[in-house]
Amino acid sequence: ILAQEHSAASAPCIRPSAFVPARSRTHAMPAQKKGTKREAEVAVPVAKKARSDPAVAGVAEALEQASDLSDACRRMLLAGLPKCVVGERHEMQAAVVTMIGQVVSGVQAKYQEAVDAENFKLRDVEASKAELQETLAKAEEVLAADSKDVEAKTAILAAAAESAMSAKIVLQETQEAQHTGDAEMVEAQESKAGLVKGTETDLQTIVEGAAEDNSEHYEALLPLLTGLGLDQSLMSALPSVCVKKATDRGAFDAMVLDQLRKTLREKIDALSKSIDASLPAAQERESAVAAAQAQLDAATASQQAADEALSAAKAAEASAATAAKVAKDAVAAFELVYSQATQARDAQAEKLRNFRLYNVGSFEIIRDQAAAPATTVGGA
Repeated sequence: ILAQEHSAASAPCIRPSAFVPARSRTHAMPAQKKGTKREAEVAVPVAKKARSDPAVAGVAEALEQASDLSDACRRMLLAGLPKCVVGERHEMQAAVVTMIGQVVSGVQAKYQEAVDAENFKLRDVEASKAELQETLAKAEEVLAADSKDVEAKTAILAAAAESAMSAKIVLQETQEAQHTGDAEMVEAQESKAGLVKGTETDLQTIVEGAAEDNSEHYEALLPLLTGLGLDQSLMSALPSVCVKKATDRGAFDAMVLDQLRKTLREKIDALSKSIDASLPAAQERESAVAAAQAQLDAATASQQAADEALSAAKAAEASAATAAKVAKDAVAAFELVYSQATQARDAQAEKLRNFRLYNVGSFEIIRDQAAAPATTVGGA
């Protein structure tokens, strides 16, 4: 049975009575006489001594801890254990001691396995510390790089914003210069357009003289006549001439209208020359405004791109800061994990130490007791 329960043992289970020395067996002895009472009284203290022996208690405790031992074998070994603490050890008692030693060694091996397992866990924890510290170092390195990137992109955005502001000021100044420079030409263009319209529409209608009343057209011409330098007599004659029909006009009336048409045409020609002379400068100013607008558009686009780049850099920095915090917290939490792993290892090591000192030590005391040469069962 023990061979099946423990790989290191090969002896079969033996009834407890087999470990009693041959001379104490009752089946080969005659009925006890009154004269043997003294012998019985002598045997009792020996049994009591065995049961109260601390070494026996230590070995018995070890046998109780053998989880892979069947109850039958455990009872057999516990029953035979006290009988092994004798002055002379029988051959079968020596075998029991050997079997007990194997069981004790097995229990000790279990304790050692537990210690080794906790040591393995502790080494993993210790190894994780280096990994955690490396992760933290990398996270802090990334965070530092991202922070520098944010600083650089902040400076780029500030420069882009300044460039955009400068471009906007340049555009405003250029537009003001264009407005001022083009004011005279624009005025000439407006005057010319009014004179052309008045000549081709209102004056022409008056000259044709087909309408019953041309006073409306005369009133439309009046604002155009200011500044033409017309003779006073001509200006005085115009109201009456303009309202007459063509059939009612005389030579003087025709001369007044021809003079008015000629004066208007001369004014239109003069304005055209002035406008033509102003065009090159106006075109330069227009080109300057277009260039300033293009510069502002480019600066605005650069500012927007710089702003987007800064936003992305800040997002990366925030992510790196989170990763660094997680890594830092993990390093801080390591101390607790390491302490727990160390305590678990120390607890198992203490159990092994106690087992060696008490249980294994108890067995060694029993094992190493001096014994006379063994006598085989049934010998003389």
